[in-house]
Amino acid sequence: MTHNNKMEGTFVLPLLLCVIFVTGFQAAAVSDYDDYSDEKITLPACDETNCQLPNCSCFGDFPKNVHRPQFVMLTFDDAITVANIETYNKILNGRRINATFFVCHEYNDYTLTNELYRQGHEIAIHTVSHESNTDLWRDGSEQKWKREAVDMRTLLNTFGGIPMQELVGFRAPFLQTGGNTTFKVLKKEAFLYDSSMPSRAYMDPPIWPYTLDFGYSQDCQIEPCPNENFPGLWEVPMIQYHRNSKDGDFYCSMLDACTPQPKTALDTKEFLMKNFKRHYDSNRAPFPVFLHEAWLRDKHRLEGFLQFFDTILTMEGVQAVTLRQVVEYMRHRVFPVRTPIQPCPKKEVCSYKEPLRIMKTCTTGCPKYYPWVGTPLGRRPPRDFPQ
Repeated sequence: MTHNNKMEGTFVLPLLLCVIFVTGFQAAAVSDYDDYSDEKITLPACDETNCQLPNCSCFGDFPKNVHRPQFVMLTFDDAITVANIETYNKILNGRRINATFFVCHEYNDYTLTNELYRQGHEIAIHTVSHESNTDLWRDGSEQKWKREAVDMRTLLNTFGGIPMQELVGFRAPFLQTGGNTTFKVLKKEAFLYDSSMPSRAYMDPPIWPYTLDFGYSQDCQIEPCPNENFPGLWEVPMIQYHRNSKDGDFYCSMLDACTPQPKTALDTKEFLMKNFKRHYDSNRAPFPVFLHEAWLRDKHRLEGFLQFFDTILTMEGVQAVTLRQVVEYMRHRVFPVRTPIQPCPKKEVCSYKEPLRIMKTCTTGCPKYYPWVGTPLGRRPPRDFPQ
């Protein structure tokens, strides 16, 4: 029995909805998984003579150094709020973890966003609206995708003080892209990477990030997938997790979408460790820990989650880093120097009646109107606001 949940983000509470070491990396290497995808994949011609770092990396390539690190990539999706910052602090404070936050606008606290960035974490783009109708994303125009991505960049820079040059990562709502349309916008707007595309066919051995110079090369789990070339744009694949139970085998792209949900600390830790070992004991492709904070509000699940991190962070070569750090390691074999920022000069709470919302910002003074898609600085009333 298999399971592929397209609506990877549906676990989120309504308030938060916005809120290999392998030399022959080819079809035979994934025979245990290739029956789960309808795609017949023909890998494009790509080798070191026509694809060289730092701006091009072939699908299936990986760092050749013998002592390559085992990166662990912890990400959280949606708004950063007073409702989830306590969980984030329990995980991050006192541990050698740098996380990536894919942020959307509604309910986002820009003062907390500023603090997380200053602590060394990455802030990335998850669109402004995070509309729940996935058809709107699948069929969205270039203008829609540009407004959602670029306006969110403007919001984070203006109200959170995050430097524009640091806002280079993207994840689509519900992992629903518009195929070529989405990736054209990411390329034109100088995003460094996307991390929206699940892979089940390339779980064992897992794949490293690669560029789209020669096209999208992994299996297409959520259509439409891009079929054009986007030179220099990196894809950080969402390697799926395997969860087995008495009811069969299940696969998911985010931890909170895997069923049955673990109910004890031991079950949670063992679930994570089993999937982690598939990476650690093979080619050490970066291990994803992708989820929404609501999954960790169960105290036993949180306990097992913390036990997992406390265990792996003592293992040889393991580093919990941001997605950008992974990509930059692929490009240059070193981590980037981050642009430092100051704490919020003033924390302002902005209140609005239409729509009825508040927004906590790092700016002096509030915009006249509630910022939204098409008016990220709040100079005009928002249109098409969800009721």
